[in-house]
Amino acid sequence: MGWMLALVVVVLVHQWLPQARWLMVHMVTLGLITTSIMVWGQHFAEALLKTRLGEESRPRQLARLRLLTAGVGATIAGMLPGWPWLVVLGALAVSAALLWYAAALGAQIRAALAPRFAFTVRAYITAACLLPVGALLGAVMAFSPGEPWQGRLMLAHQIVNVLGFVGLTVAGTLLTLWPTVLRTRIELAAATRAAGGLLGMFLAVLGAVAGALIGSTLLGCAALLAYLGSFAWVAVTLVRVGVNGVRQERRVPLAPFPILSIAAGTGWFALTTAGLLVMWWRSADEQMASSLVAADVQQLTVPFVAGFLLQVLLGAMSHLLPVTLGGGPRATTAALAVMSRGAVLRVVAYNLVVALFVLAERGTAGSGALFSALTLGTAEVAGFGSLSRVVLSLLGFAVLVSFVVLLVLAVRTSSRLRGATVPLPTPGRPEAAASVSPARSELPPPSVGPSPSVGPPTGSRSGPAPVAAAPMDRRALTGALLGLGSVLGATALGGSLDRSQGSIPDAAGTAGADATTAAVTPTGETTTIAVSMAEMRFSPDRLEVPAGNSLVIELSNDDPHDVHDLVLATGATSGRLQPGESTVLDGGVVAHDMEGWCSIVGHRAMGMTLSIVATGSAAGTAADGGAVAAGSGADELARVGADMMAAPGPEVSVRDARLPAATGPQQRVTLEVVEVAAEIAPGVTMDAMTYGGAVVGPVLRSELGARLTVDLVNDGSMGHSLDLHAGRVSPDEAMRTIPPGEQLEYAITTDHAGIWLYHCSTMPMSVHLSAGMVGALVVPPPELAPADREYVLVQSEHYLVPVGAPGSETATHEGALPVSPAKIAAERPDLTVFNGHATQYVHSPLEARVGERVRLWVLAAGPSRGISFHIVGGVFDTVFKEGAYLLRPEDGEGGGAQALDLAAAQGGFVELVFDEPGTYTAVNHSFVEMERGARALIRVTA
Repeated sequence: MGWMLALVVVVLVHQWLPQARWLMVHMVTLGLITTSIMVWGQHFAEALLKTRLGEESRPRQLARLRLLTAGVGATIAGMLPGWPWLVVLGALAVSAALLWYAAALGAQIRAALAPRFAFTVRAYITAACLLPVGALLGAVMAFSPGEPWQGRLMLAHQIVNVLGFVGLTVAGTLLTLWPTVLRTRIELAAATRAAGGLLGMFLAVLGAVAGALIGSTLLGCAALLAYLGSFAWVAVTLVRVGVNGVRQERRVPLAPFPILSIAAGTGWFALTTAGLLVMWWRSADEQMASSLVAADVQQLTVPFVAGFLLQVLLGAMSHLLPVTLGGGPRATTAALAVMSRGAVLRVVAYNLVVALFVLAERGTAGSGALFSALTLGTAEVAGFGSLSRVVLSLLGFAVLVSFVVLLVLAVRTSSRLRGATVPLPTPGRPEAAASVSPARSELPPPSVGPSPSVGPPTGSRSGPAPVAAAPMDRRALTGALLGLGSVLGATALGGSLDRSQGSIPDAAGTAGADATTAAVTPTGETTTIAVSMAEMRFSPDRLEVPAGNSLVIELSNDDPHDVHDLVLATGATSGRLQPGESTVLDGGVVAHDMEGWCSIVGHRAMGMTLSIVATGSAAGTAADGGAVAAGSGADELARVGADMMAAPGPEVSVRDARLPAATGPQQRVTLEVVEVAAEIAPGVTMDAMTYGGAVVGPVLRSELGARLTVDLVNDGSMGHSLDLHAGRVSPDEAMRTIPPGEQLEYAITTDHAGIWLYHCSTMPMSVHLSAGMVGALVVPPPELAPADREYVLVQSEHYLVPVGAPGSETATHEGALPVSPAKIAAERPDLTVFNGHATQYVHSPLEARVGERVRLWVLAAGPSRGISFHIVGGVFDTVFKEGAYLLRPEDGEGGGAQALDLAAAQGGFVELVFDEPGTYTAVNHSFVEMERGARALIRVTA
């Protein structure tokens, strides 16, 4: 209950919390679900094995729960601020609690005399041993290992925890709980046969984890297919039990909510697993398949957590809590009835809410059509704006909160009726023990054999006549209609609020589209158009389709180097296509004009758009077709701020600013392109494109006349390239964009001194540079006098999409902000930093001593801003800019310099000697840039 109440609080305040999505998911999975599994797993084990433990064992059980709670709390507390070692401690505590729990269950099995239902308890033990594996994978991810391992670990972590720990536990429980909820029998032989599917599920989890870790799509998909088959083996028995239970005649009707909620949740579990299989299979031909699936699998969070976990949990609790409260048959029956108030209304409304969110997230033509069908044509995905989502979320949240309210009422009802007698018709039968107030209620195992679990024989003439369960009575139909009506009302209210706030096209903009949709009758004909993607263009970029025709786009990526996709304003999307790949996109019935674009970061800003013109349509363009429906209305140019006094996160390694040692006449280096989530200021994480895993690539050093060969390896998810400013080469081959998985060799001779920029030259370059794909190559001038200390500072500026603004949903890493092409175009940077992080040298200053000569190499990497480099309290006696000295001590003119001015892509160095100890500050004297993070401290000691 504590975790449930905490979850309610977090849901109410989540918009003000960091990593709110991660927090809510893990409060449900780690907190609510894992605690429930440990509590009720122990309860089930005692009931099924008939090994009720004495009161002396309760302190040990409470200690396990406390250890689990402390571990979950430490894990959450460590993840939110980014403290990986606290996450590790939390993971160890959670693992220890689950292994302790598994060992205790194993001891109970060994102590049982005739453990007929031991297969369920063995499933608990196996599942509990899997969770530490998932915890270990999660702890490793906290250290941000970079791609492809981050994605592989994430996918394996999700499979172990979701399909292994939770899936095995739920499937094993249902084999015994389901017949109990239905008050029917299950043959022991049938239950034992079905339990064979649990072993298949376990082995399939191991295979899927192996496929994720080694990056094998074929192995992973084969294992998931085996998992679904094994789960289906279990489900067939459950369905048979359900059919028998519904057909069985009984005097007291079944409590409907546990049945409906558990059944709906189990259905969502099967659909979610199948969705994961489809996602993984579709990535088979893509580079870094596991990483792409791990990112895409976030689409399954809603159906898994809200559709499966919460429904199965609340359904089970709605049956178990009244039963364990005890108080006699009358009290139990009354409490079950309270927990099932409005059952059909609640289940229908909640599952419709979940389904609409899932379909809106999918964004395909088919999901859009189903979305419209579920809302009886009153709403479309294009009109499902942020306020619609809020209103619908509140409706789903109200259904969940109703469980807590009804639980309180059920406890009161049970307490009021506790000990009341219920006259039963056949004296002497066990059921006739009417007045029962046990100190601790036992959950009965499912009935085995010919006798039903509850009630007298069918032929008994005593008491009220048995009533056959009707498939749907009038009240159930009324509840279903009310549930549907509540969802339709919520979507209508949300759509009206969205239009009034401008988060979707207003009434004037949508009226035409709606009128056209209503006026245009589908012709039944299909218009098929071939579209090519290359060089940041769609060809053709204007598609004329007769209004009412269905549009099918035969899409091909003919770009030799870059990844592209096509997203239509209706939400239909092709998915990412590698160079040379093709697909067919179903655009649905075209009722009005609409737009399409490539969603790869920066490509739309480069003009990669197309228009679909509905010829014969009177309404014209549907005001962007609701392209911003998924946004929150936040200003896309709003500043992303950071605490410039705070220390970098614990996962940030302070960049060594010292100039690398001299190299010989021949040098070969490898630059590996990886896309990571990188902190660039305290609390600000960017979806970064990098050379080597860090914003601002490694500092390279070459000597005059030396030969430098760079092997560029693209391990990213899109095309990338390299431009070494220090070389004189034809760009056609050396600077070409290479697709994911490929590499090229780039060789130059460093004939000219200076600090040279290298960067990605793939269009749009401003986006790739702002995302971190810059670096410095230092070529010292001849006869350069030695300095006591030499440092390199590379300035770069960064432009980020604010949370909730259009484009924020394109983030490929949880909690990271994508680069904002709109801010780049408007020249509104959020941060300007040295060597990839705003405060690293504020909390870890550069070092020097009084009297030492200090040389600082400075490069303005851009993409757009320059620098006026100055050290507060210091005077430069040497200035070298763009290959030439501007000031030298031996000039004899007694001059000094206060700043080194560099435009974007320019570099040089300055030298000075500190006469007094103290803390000096190196800044960009364009102070607005300094206040955005362009500063470093230099600690000078005597």
